[in-house]
Amino acid sequence: MIIVRAFFLVVFVIALGYVMVRIWRRRNGRDAMDGTSGFRPQIGFTRLDGMVSLSLLLENESDTYVWAEEIEIFLSGLRAEEQASEPEYRGIQKIRQMVLSGDVLPISLCETIYKAAGNPQRNYTCVMSSVVRYRMGEEQFEKKLENYRLRMMGLTVSSIHRERKPVPSIQIPEETQHVHAMAIKLR
Repeated sequence: MIIVRAFFLVVFVIALGYVMVRIWRRRNGRDAMDGTSGFRPQIGFTRLDGMVSLSLLLENESDTYVWAEEIEIFLSGLRAEEQASEPEYRGIQKIRQMVLSGDVLPISLCETIYKAAGNPQRNYTCVMSSVVRYRMGEEQFEKKLENYRLRMMGLTVSSIHRERKPVPSIQIPEETQHVHAMAIKLR
């Protein structure tokens, strides 16, 4: 009888500890620190143009309007077959739309990922990191989204998994090769 009571006491203590950690994480999470707790951008799926598309979902549950400026994606660990061009490993998709209070705005990311990967004609895999830039009132914010390992075929996503391992940051030169080449041509 003592063993049964001790077992239930241990289970109760573990459950109580789990609940306390969840409450503490929710209170001290990323959303509580940046002051924009009602605006939650995330990566998900939507039905656009009759097909399921990998999208940025901009959910605004705050009382104010949010001006979504852009999303910048970075690709690392790219493995692709038969690319039509040199991969840039980075792409910026301009959004420039207002997200009303209580609204969700889906933005397809497939074309931006495809172009950043160098227009591969076959299967390709990569890890995608992304940053969303937006404004609430007069303040500007950047929110880094979770990293995802993608397997794609052209513009279609075959599989997506959240990447839990840290992804090495990509060093982006101040001047891209295209800007440097244009400066030489103008001289």
